[in-house]
Amino acid sequence: DNTKIVISFVVCDSRFNESINVVKSILLFTRVHVHFVIFADDVLWVKLIETLTNFKVVTNNQLGYELHKINFPEPHKEFWLNLFRKCAAQRLFLPDRLKSCGHTSQGSTPLRYQLWHWRMTTRMCRDAMIYVDIDTLFLGPVEELWAHFSRFNSSQISAMALEDDNPNVSWYPRFASHPFYGKYGLNSGVMLMNLTRMRDFGWVDYDIINIIFYYQSRAVLVLSCRYNYRQDQCMYGDACGDAAAHGVFLLHGSRRAFHGDAQPAFQAVYRAIDEYELGTDPSNTLLSNIDKYISASPASNCASLKDAFLTVPNNTFQRLYSLPDR
Repeated sequence: DNTKIVISFVVCDSRFNESINVVKSILLFTRVHVHFVIFADDVLWVKLIETLTNFKVVTNNQLGYELHKINFPEPHKEFWLNLFRKCAAQRLFLPDRLKSCGHTSQGSTPLRYQLWHWRMTTRMCRDAMIYVDIDTLFLGPVEELWAHFSRFNSSQISAMALEDDNPNVSWYPRFASHPFYGKYGLNSGVMLMNLTRMRDFGWVDYDIINIIFYYQSRAVLVLSCRYNYRQDQCMYGDACGDAAAHGVFLLHGSRRAFHGDAQPAFQAVYRAIDEYELGTDPSNTLLSNIDKYISASPASNCASLKDAFLTVPNNTFQRLYSLPDR
């Protein structure tokens, strides 16, 4: 069914655990079926197949998935492979990679896993999907973000949040030597992608995104910062009023915020989701662990906004599960 919610991400090297936590965070906060389009290193295929197949079982078939090989066009394949974080440039080519209705190259993949792939792949053209960086966590129902597609006008091909809305924090007005969108630039870590329009438009990514939308500002729908909440939104004080008022919806741990000691509040949320075992009742421990881990973290501007991290998951769980008053 080409109308289902489709999420895509790219995973290489040592980022397997992060990729699984992206999937867990999405399934935690929704009851709808979600289809994942995953571009992955060959060495990760076996673990992904085993883990996601288990997820299908414990969630009563709430997810579907398809795996695609990492592949870049010749010439300059090595350049694209190592641009940004390894493999991250794959998203430049997502509209074209998915153009041929799910035909994926099996290459030297062992026959038994080719069979797995054939069985799990939905061979349909993709008209729309949400791309997320591997270091993101949903804290609310994915269908809320997906609903932004209905807000696109006839000229818009994508939706993204601003890099920042503070000229003293945003990278682009301080350092960029090329044109960029608006005053502060766009962050492409979370992108709603109308793939059909992108193929017609001609699509590329990252700084090139900002150059394109500098000249074609009408082609992008700007999302609230709460849908791509990064450490820049809180490390110098509250820089995302919408998240403070309505809660963080999607947490983006860019610059390794989930793993270093610089942003313990981000690390606390990641730890709670990482520890959660999909298929068990999350209402027993997940929210209390997020609360506990943030409260126990060293004082910081981000940790002082604890309620913003808890509002959306708490409200979502109240709808999905029978929760006692907290």
